[in-house]
Amino acid sequence: MKPIIAVATLAVWSCTAVAALAQDPARLPLVTVLQIKTTVNIEQTVATMLLDELKALGHIDGKTFRLEFRSVEGTPARLSEMAAALVRDEPSVIVASGEAAIRAVQAATHTIPIVANANDLVASGLVASLAKPGGNITGVSMLITELDAKRLEMLKEILPSARRFGVLNDPAAIGPAGLQAIADMARAQSVSLLTVDVHNSAEISTAFESLRDAAVNGVNVLSSPLFSGFREQLGELARAHKLAAICEWREMAAFGCLASYGTTYRELQAMKAAQIDKMLKGATPADTPVQQPTKFELVLNLTVAREIGVAIPPAILARADEVIE
Repeated sequence: MKPIIAVATLAVWSCTAVAALAQDPARLPLVTVLQIKTTVNIEQTVATMLLDELKALGHIDGKTFRLEFRSVEGTPARLSEMAAALVRDEPSVIVASGEAAIRAVQAATHTIPIVANANDLVASGLVASLAKPGGNITGVSMLITELDAKRLEMLKEILPSARRFGVLNDPAAIGPAGLQAIADMARAQSVSLLTVDVHNSAEISTAFESLRDAAVNGVNVLSSPLFSGFREQLGELARAHKLAAICEWREMAAFGCLASYGTTYRELQAMKAAQIDKMLKGATPADTPVQQPTKFELVLNLTVAREIGVAIPPAILARADEVIE
């Protein structure tokens, strides 16, 4: 009987410990998301998607783990400071988007698992390989180099008579290989490019003024957490200056880009949730393969097209996965 009593005693202790843990959220595993965007425009829809995907995997915010967002308020120069601050809170997992944010967190910790998403985690040297990342980083490699170039090709299809396009670039997000791929595509499409760099949210407005003054026919907005985070401002400026812009996310088309092409927020959050789940269950980033998106959608905004005076060719309309009216 003694072993049975011992087991019963352990069971009571375990239940008590679990109950105490549930009553003290501060003791739950912490997942911290580092954001460039401001606290005002951290998108609730995307946060809800991530929470939904984690819930489907058995992780409930406030009951089995805590999810917190930290923001540098649109100022990438503060990433190192913020990364150091969040590491001091000893989260179980850190989630970071974009190479600048990932490198800031990587510099702050070599032990806490980092679930990252950026252009090409291998080419940037953030992981050793897709199958065996090594170190403390795994996540999602977004194929941005290929997609940014593809968006320029699509913009030319939408505006077949165009001869000059603007490129809105965040140097912290796009490296030389990405810019070279876009330059190669421009040559293939017989168009010239005007590239305008944007380093923080305050420069977005003047960048659009420069593109408008240069009389470009359209704008390829390159992939960047900065641009996606400030998509409402970006969309408003594109419409105000009557610039046909193609962007990364469907949500950016909804706010004023003429078109978007890329993966979906839902798929990205599902991939990130799967990686977070593995980390919370004790997997190591070094041995957790990096994922890549497999679904890509073309979205067209006909309301914007009418406002800026663009007639989208029927062949492009027929290929669209979604048309916003």
